[in-house]
This record gives sequence, C-alpha cells and structure tokens, in this order.
Amino acid sequence: MKKPFYLKHKKLLRYAANTGIAFVLFWTFFFIHRTGLKDFVPTDIFRLMYTSVMVNVSLEGTRRIAKRLSKKYDWREYGLRRFVYEWVAVQAYILLVMILFEVVPRLILGHVSYSFSDAMASRDIKAAFVFGSIILLFVHFIRSGIYFYNQWHRYLVQSEKLKKETIKVQFESLKQQVNPHFLFNSLNALSSLIYKDQDLAAKFVEQLSKVYRYVLENKDKELVQLHVELDFIYSYLFLLKIRFRENLRVNIQVPDELLNHMVAPLTMQLLMENAIKHNIVSRDEPLFIDVFVEGDYIIIKNNLQLRESREESTGVGLKNIINRYKFITDKKVDVEVTDANFIAKLPLLTNAA
Repeated sequence: MKKPFYLKHKKLLRYAANTGIAFVLFWTFFFIHRTGLKDFVPTDIFRLMYTSVMVNVSLEGTRRIAKRLSKKYDWREYGLRRFVYEWVAVQAYILLVMILFEVVPRLILGHVSYSFSDAMASRDIKAAFVFGSIILLFVHFIRSGIYFYNQWHRYLVQSEKLKKETIKVQFESLKQQVNPHFLFNSLNALSSLIYKDQDLAAKFVEQLSKVYRYVLENKDKELVQLHVELDFIYSYLFLLKIRFRENLRVNIQVPDELLNHMVAPLTMQLLMENAIKHNIVSRDEPLFIDVFVEGDYIIIKNNLQLRESREESTGVGLKNIINRYKFITDKKVDVEVTDANFIAKLPLLTNAA
C-alpha cells in the first residue's frame, strides 16, 4: 500500500514548517527595528537564511530531547517530573543554541562588526535572547501540546478498543486461574491429605482460600504491588507442591527494595500455570521455574520439556498478558523461546510521579 504524501515526506514537511516559523521570526524582528520594506538590504537575505538554520537546529533539537525523554519517562507514569525535565532541558538547549548563533559570531566578528559597548548591538542580543527564546519555547510547547493531544486521542481510541478485550481478558484470566482442573486437582489432593495429615490439610485449605480470595479481589485491578503478587504466588505454589512435590522446583529471588514496584495481577501465576500445562513434570524430568529481576523487568523462566500429547496452545493467555501491559505502559512484555528454556519478561513499574 502506497504511503500518503505527508507520511512519506514527513521530515521534509517538518523542515518546511520550521523554516516558515523562521520567516515569521525574521520579519517580526525586521518590522520592530526597521521602518518598512524599503530598509531591506541584500545582507538581510543572509540573515534570513541564518535565522532559518538557527530555528531548524533549535526545533529539531528540542523535538529529539522530547522524544528521548518520552522513551525514558512515560507521561502516564511520571507526569509532573517528565514535564519539569522537558522544560529544563528544552530551555537549556535553546539557550545554548542562542549563544552559539547570536553571541559566538559577535565575539568572532566583534572587532569588525559589533561592539558590546554599542547600544544597538546590546539591544539586538537582548531581543534575540528574550524574544527569540520565548517564541521558540512557545512553538516547542505548542507542538508538544498537539503531539500529546494526538496521543491522548489515540489512547482514548485504544482504551475503547481494549474495553471490549478486557471482558475477554478477565474471562480468560478466570478460566486459566480458577479453571475446573485446578480446583479438581486441589480437592483431590485435599481429600487424600485429610486422612494422612490433618494439620497439613488445614494449611492446604487456608492457602487455597487465599488463592481464590486474591483472584476475586484483584482480577479487575490494573496493577498490584509486587510483594502482594508474590504472597499470592507463594500460596499458589504451596498447593502445587502438595501435588507435584520435588517434581516441581521453583526458585524466587527478588530484592527487597523492589517489592513495592507494580505488576499486572495474576500474570506471573498464568505464566507458571502455562509452564506446568505444556511441560513434563516428573521425578525423572523435574520442571524448574526461576523468578528473578533483571533491570526493570521481572523474569519468569522455565526449562522446556514439552509434553508429547499436550493440549494445543492457542497463545490467548500470553496475548492477554501482552495486551494488558500495552494498555498500562509503553514498556513491552518480552517473550523468548530457546531450545532449552521459555523466558517471559514482565515490566516492573513504579507509581505515577
């Protein structure tokens, strides 16, 4: 499909718009300091081109600053902090550009053309710094406003689209977490425990109730604290260990300082459930699941030993996890499958600033 003209030549159109702003800036200063077009001299053509270069350098630089900050500090997550960082960085950059384009040439050519003791030269510099900086800042934040309006509109459209999917996500989540097989296996394990070890059976019932209470209380939430999710995982693993014993080996290593970070609820459990569902779990071939942190991600990794007659995977559960994070943050869920391991990386999020 052929791209529309404005997408194909987006960079060129941006430079043209910047040059248009430079023309407005030039003629504004021209009519402030001159009486009319009769005062236009050939050297003003060079000044016009010079202003165009300066404005393009300024606005392209501030655009790149905003783009770089967007990657590191998402507006939805960092809010005010992101605005302050952009304001300071953009202002500092524009100041640097104004020095390079307005002061440095005067220092180089000052012995020929300019003297800082000259009232007109001082006036020109002040005008360039004050009015030029204000106009460039104004243009940058107007452009940023348009960008964020478009992002907000996109977010609304995406939100509307994902609302429909949320019902499917919740259903799939419940189907996976509270599926009849899990309940049936849990009750089977409980029935055998009642006769063998009543204390352990009582503990089993307590952990089972914690699992179902957590699912019912948190299935509709976007995020929960990591330590809350891990408490649920420990209860869930207690039930699995009764059934699989040493055939299932889970190692969780999460630093205490990260326990207040946020994750989407039930996603870690769904990944563990999928690992058990699709892999052999036996004495000869135990299933190993490792949970640990790398950078801003919590990793759930299991060895691959796929069942020969396994239930065919639809990928819906994994897709739902990816879509839930897509709705919450720009950080992506990363999934890697090697010959030996299945590795899922879930973003660790912080509270909105």
